[in-house]
Amino acid sequence: MSKSKGNSIDPLDMIDKYGTDAFRFTLAAFSAQGRDVRMSEERIEGYKFFVNKIWNAARFSLMNLEDYPAEGAAGGTTAKSLKDRWILSRLQRATGEVIRSLNEYRFNDAAAAVYSFFWHEFCDWYLELAKPALYGKETPEERLAAQSTLKEVLQGGLKLLHPFMPFVTEEIWQKLTQDGTSIMVSSFPAVKEEMIDDEAEREMALVMEVITSIRNIRGEMGIAPSKKLRVILSAPQEGDKALMTMAQGNIVNLAGLTELDIQGDMEEPKGVATGVVGSMRIFVLLEGLINIAEEKARLEKEMAKLDKDLAQVSRKLANRDFLEKAAEAVIRKEEEKHRALREKHLLLKAAFKKFQIMEEG
Repeated sequence: MSKSKGNSIDPLDMIDKYGTDAFRFTLAAFSAQGRDVRMSEERIEGYKFFVNKIWNAARFSLMNLEDYPAEGAAGGTTAKSLKDRWILSRLQRATGEVIRSLNEYRFNDAAAAVYSFFWHEFCDWYLELAKPALYGKETPEERLAAQSTLKEVLQGGLKLLHPFMPFVTEEIWQKLTQDGTSIMVSSFPAVKEEMIDDEAEREMALVMEVITSIRNIRGEMGIAPSKKLRVILSAPQEGDKALMTMAQGNIVNLAGLTELDIQGDMEEPKGVATGVVGSMRIFVLLEGLINIAEEKARLEKEMAKLDKDLAQVSRKLANRDFLEKAAEAVIRKEEEKHRALREKHLLLKAAFKKFQIMEEG
């Protein structure tokens, strides 16, 4: 971008359009030491979505904290579940990374750490895992523990975000604390070593891998999210079997299942799509969900179209005239398109092969 060419970004325009918090976070996220910032409106817009994500997560949290005791004394003595211990441990990890990065002026790394924690771990996983407890589908003690954890993690997350996004964090803080004090005068988080829980992180990672594997199978097989699945989980190791049994409700809820049958070591049943997590195997029963012949025909049609698209992009990238005259950004876009098409083709081919094996079996 060049100011003389008139294609540079006006910060005031971007702030008016996307907000100060999104613009500040973008600057921090791309301010690697010794490198120029490649600024684009699309990046600022992307962090505007992050601001919206924070706001919506806070609204959900506040609604579920309305009846939580002001001092939270009861919550502090309630035993924490695996999901609670996991997110509290991950908060400490994120806090440590943010503190180290800020102390070393690595603002981009600090921004990346808090972004990953808040969006992917807190919003995408913990809030979904905690919903049954928060909605009263578990015991009152489990609900109180989830509320206690939710408040602590939201407060810690807001403090980590505040240097980058002062306005939205202040607004949420006022609603959360209701004591009139500003978040900017509260103490910055310190790592609570006693809350770092390696075992909870390891166990939760396995549970998340199982859920992700089932979701991937659903996507590969073209099964609509509205259709509930029946799954058999083979866990040869007793520790894994006990863990999956404990987390059974979470897996059923987040993977969209009607049934999760947890077994020890077993042979692969017929008519299933298979996933592997460590020593465990996941069998998704496909009876009544898909027509194998129809799915094979659909995949063949999609692969034929992809072959044409790939050939077209390949010809363009092999054209010396195009490579010499096209802008670097245009060439990169075509290369990325080629990579995406190849990846999609490989996924479709793998799905087609699975259907062939199922049909032969």
